[in-house]
Amino acid sequence: MKKAILCAFILVLMAFAFTGCANDGDGGPPAGQADGGAVAPSPAATPDAGAQQPGDAGTAEAPPVEHPLAIMEAVLQTFPQYFDTGAPHVPGSIFEYAIASSSPFIGLFGGSVFWTEAADNTVSSIIGTSSSLFSSTPLLQFGQEGVVNWTYDVGAGTMTLNMQHDVYWHDGVPLTLDDLVFAYELMAHPDYASVGGVRFTAANRNIVGIMDFQAGLVDHIPGFELSNNNRTLTIHFYSFTPDIPYFSIWSAPAPRHIFGDMELTDIPNSDAVRVNPIGWGPFMVEHIVPGEAVHLVRNENFVFGTPYIEQMIIRRVNPDLVPEHMANGDFDFVLFPTLYFADHPNPTNFRYLGSRNNAYTYISFRLGHFDFDNDVNVFDAHREMNDVNLRRAMALALNEAELGEILFNGLQFATGNFMSPLHQGFMDLSVPMFPYNPAEAMRILDEAGFIDIDGDGFRENPAGEQLVINWAVPDQPQVDLIVGFYMQAWADVGLNVQLWQGRVHDRNYLFDVLDFDTDNEEIHIYMASWTAGFNPDPSGRWGHTVWNPSRYTSDEWDAVLARLVSMEAWDTAYLLEAYSAMQWHLYNVVPFFPTRWSIDLTAVNNRVANYDTRPGLPPSQFGWHTVRLSAATPYR
Repeated sequence: MKKAILCAFILVLMAFAFTGCANDGDGGPPAGQADGGAVAPSPAATPDAGAQQPGDAGTAEAPPVEHPLAIMEAVLQTFPQYFDTGAPHVPGSIFEYAIASSSPFIGLFGGSVFWTEAADNTVSSIIGTSSSLFSSTPLLQFGQEGVVNWTYDVGAGTMTLNMQHDVYWHDGVPLTLDDLVFAYELMAHPDYASVGGVRFTAANRNIVGIMDFQAGLVDHIPGFELSNNNRTLTIHFYSFTPDIPYFSIWSAPAPRHIFGDMELTDIPNSDAVRVNPIGWGPFMVEHIVPGEAVHLVRNENFVFGTPYIEQMIIRRVNPDLVPEHMANGDFDFVLFPTLYFADHPNPTNFRYLGSRNNAYTYISFRLGHFDFDNDVNVFDAHREMNDVNLRRAMALALNEAELGEILFNGLQFATGNFMSPLHQGFMDLSVPMFPYNPAEAMRILDEAGFIDIDGDGFRENPAGEQLVINWAVPDQPQVDLIVGFYMQAWADVGLNVQLWQGRVHDRNYLFDVLDFDTDNEEIHIYMASWTAGFNPDPSGRWGHTVWNPSRYTSDEWDAVLARLVSMEAWDTAYLLEAYSAMQWHLYNVVPFFPTRWSIDLTAVNNRVANYDTRPGLPPSQFGWHTVRLSAATPYR
């Protein structure tokens, strides 16, 4: 019976069985489930006069050829997703790994639950400080070929993990499932949020007794039942919701023997996080150049096999310099900025692999603040952007298809849904989104009372007051062109949009302000990207979490999110309808709007003998330990 229930849920995912893996954009946690905390409803949550209602859910049929999803899929088919030349490994070389980033690494590499940015997670996953104990499947659920296998019982609300391999931390200490329990103890610590921790999602709070542990009422988490040898762990949930097998709960251990005697507030800045992080992955840290580079050596005792590559250096590289570095043979591997693809369509010393980026860029509106005492977002009625007509008009004013074609060489696409391409099986393609329509934008603004009273070309708000919209923008490649494109489009419909503080900002600084400066009312809108995890539930970003800088919330939205993880959602038809309702709600309310999807181009030097971008491959088939080099130095 259990398998039949899960199989029904899996059917939903068949439409995207071979989509891309997760890696965070602006640094998000795996999506969790709804908190369910009631807050005052937002007037913005009331659909405007043009609002529509949910129709048929799901994308069992192929999207029409003009839909952005179909356009993206057609372009993706022009790139391979994997290769294996069959060439043997040539030892004695250093694998040069580049991360294209205009901002330094933050450096939260250890402890599993403290990283916040994608670059840190990239390093952490290679050294195994943030690596899941589970494998994954092409259907994006917990697999059975990782460090642990698993069984579950919906009726009992339990999930049981069994270690099927002997695993050791890099310092030789055995890894056990008590280390996974310890990761939860770190996240449930009352000081976790105060040090910037963001992974204590509602999905994790579904574990029996974990909130009593946070409150200090118990000295252990009752929902964790460990065997005597710490190699079997039964997790007790208040309800075994259908999102749990899709990586909605935390699955990366933290070494208790390293951090167990430390004060939690001391951990993020400790040497064990920033200088000598201890993981269990295929590579170990040799030394770190703060913000710029991490030097690694292979882990001879890696559980899934000794890596072919002896040494790896991960370096931060200015995105503008990536094409030159790859042409010169300076690096073996990088995610190639699509901005420069047209200038390098047919490289001779490296090759491109294509994959769906499971992210979307977006524009979001600041609609409230975060209550750190109660761990919830709170709607503020007085905020500048709390008019749905203004928000809808700003979305309709932008020609994202043109931007993706011209600036990003046809490798970025106007979004066709509020979900990432990774989760296309849940998309309701009848949701019209916000196609470029400046005339409609101006009509909406006129009818809502946003009128140019003084004749300066910019509209005042309905109260007759000057309307200046402060836009927070993180630094990124070609940001000046993107900013200029957007600001002109908004000016064309009469909206005066200005850069917050008159400039773009280092992304690390900006997201510290957005996430933790809850009293900041100078920022009205911001630009970002969000990379979804395997779990399609969006509440990890858009629910009651500090990671939702829009601060949008309402009773209706809470109810929409709660349906996605209800026990009724084990029924496929119910689940699809619930996701359809979610998409229509976002369309009607517009707390944010997605702007572009993209294809990732992985540039790999010709001496790399095999690489694979397909998701869900078991560790026996592919991982960093299986990558080979067919020459002693990169091809130039």
